[in-house]
Amino acid sequence: MLINKKDIIGVNQEIGENGSFHNESSLDFVLSIIKNKPWLYELAYISRSLLVDHVFQDGNKRTALSIAMTYIEDKNLEYDKLRLSVVIYKIAKNNIKDINKITRLIKSVIF
Repeated sequence: MLINKKDIIGVNQEIGENGSFHNESSLDFVLSIIKNKPWLYELAYISRSLLVDHVFQDGNKRTALSIAMTYIEDKNLEYDKLRLSVVIYKIAKNNIKDINKITRLIKSVIF
């Protein structure tokens, strides 16, 4: 599942925000490097961009959570929704930049 910029803006708007960018260049960079990456790394890079680089003015955590849920559900995998929200918050709060660590944290909520 390769997501594009329009999709991500749409998710931000669906969660009640207006899609206004704070750091658009981070999102552009991530979208340029995630091609041909496994889906979990794709998700980790997008999550890092939203949660650490603050792509949007508002709603970054909710946008990241919604995108993560969509990615996981698209793969028909079972996961702990509460733990996923805790992981999203933890990445943002602790400013976790390491893609491998973000990948492990997301993977830890999947059964």
